[in-house]
Amino acid sequence: MNILTYFCTDNIIRLMSEHWEIYADWNPWHGCTKISPGCKYCYVYRQDEMYGSEISSQECRKTGNFNLPIKRKRDKSWKIPSGRIVFTCFTSDFLLKDADPWRGECWQMIKQRSDLWFYFFTKRIDRFIDCIPSDWGDGYDNVMVGCTVENQQMADYRLPIFLSMPIKHKSIMVAPMLSAVDLTPYLTSEIEEVAVSGESGVDARPCNYDWILDVRKQCVARDVAFRFHQTGARFIKDGKMYRIRRCFQLSQAHKANIDYKIGNYLVPETIKFEWKDSDYHD
Repeated sequence: MNILTYFCTDNIIRLMSEHWEIYADWNPWHGCTKISPGCKYCYVYRQDEMYGSEISSQECRKTGNFNLPIKRKRDKSWKIPSGRIVFTCFTSDFLLKDADPWRGECWQMIKQRSDLWFYFFTKRIDRFIDCIPSDWGDGYDNVMVGCTVENQQMADYRLPIFLSMPIKHKSIMVAPMLSAVDLTPYLTSEIEEVAVSGESGVDARPCNYDWILDVRKQCVARDVAFRFHQTGARFIKDGKMYRIRRCFQLSQAHKANIDYKIGNYLVPETIKFEWKDSDYHD
């Protein structure tokens, strides 16, 4: 099963894929261990259970698509065409310790496919420096790393580490947003985007729209791109709790129309990468 299947359940990538042809997904391994409060109702665990997986979700294993970025079709063209945004390792964590033996090969593929834009997010930014290749330098041009935080405690622990890391393209993911968060100390010129999301699933914890608006205000004040990604299943607005069906969690966030400095491809306007206008079908 691929990431499109996972996220389509929550209507996250399905909406995008109906309008754009620039997205691809690559899950070189699957499975993850829970390390902080945001992991409690992890969508990977939920979906594995839904589809009757016989292997524990916390058991990390290589997938059949491990070498997808360098696979070719019968006509020798790439299976992932040039210019795609590749959502990387969204059914695990790219910096998971269990994947240490395999990550080196992935870095080689990422470097080889400099015509693709690879994006992964992690709750394990404290492992980053031990996981990069010897030729990383100050980062690969075609890699964006998102540091995930779910509350103030995790923001204050992870983001100082994140800012100290040699990464050319940095994004902060507040997801699932479990409380109000002050990102002001961390919104430096290095941060290209902040994205916020509520939690999906039957047991989702509430996300308050006031928290989201406050983070947006922080971003605008520092001129950092901001994106409201999804409402989550339990959404509080004006003191009232709303239960948002999965099929509307992305669209309702989009209808709020509060994104700031986000371009046509749902990426920050500051990011310069060659996508064809013909790939955009809005």
